[in-house]
Amino acid sequence: MTATQIIIIVVVVLVLGIVIFPLINRRQFRNLPPDQQVRIIMKEAKGLIYYKNVSKGSTGLLYYVKNKRKILVFPWVLYDGKMLCTRDDPFAHWDYPEEKQPLNEDELAQLKEELEKFNKKNPVKIIFK
Repeated sequence: MTATQIIIIVVVVLVLGIVIFPLINRRQFRNLPPDQQVRIIMKEAKGLIYYKNVSKGSTGLLYYVKNKRKILVFPWVLYDGKMLCTRDDPFAHWDYPEEKQPLNEDELAQLKEELEKFNKKNPVKIIFK
C-alpha cells in the first residue's frame, strides 16, 4: 500500500467515526419509544444532576435527571432564539418513575437553581410561560 492509500483509508475511517455514526445514533435515539429513551438517558446520566436535550429542529425535549432515578421532561419549541417550555405546569410532578410523585419544596428549589446554571452554561436558554 502506498502512503496515499493509507491516508485515504484513515480519513474515511475518521469521517465515519466522527460524523456519520453519531448522526445515525442520534436519529435512532429520537425514533425510540419514550420509555426506552428514558432507560438510555438514565444509563447515560453522569453525576447527580444531568441534562439531555433531544432536538427535532425547532421543537424538542429537555430531560432533567436527578440521582439517575427521577426524570422531569420539559417539551419546548424554539421561540425568539430561546427554548419555550410548552408544558402547562412543568414543576407539578416527576415524569418518571410512573407513580408521578409531586416535587417537594427542596427538590423544587434545587431544580430552579440547576435550571439557572443550565441557562448560564448554554447559549440557548430555556424559558417558561
